[in-house]
Amino acid sequence: MACPFCSGYEIDRLYVASGNLDSCECLTCGALWDEERGSGAYLGRGVRSSVLAPRSE
Repeated sequence: MACPFCSGYEIDRLYVASGNLDSCECLTCGALWDEERGSGAYLGRGVRSSVLAPRSE
């Protein structure tokens, strides 16, 4: 699985069972996004605060 923004492979993933999705963070470019657990389909991201991955701010 690669980052949809920079194609990097260093990705932190957090499985969210209630939504059956992975919340992802790229360690290369810092992008945050959600994807479907089974297929890996990109579910998008709205504003930065809408993504489930923790923010370091």
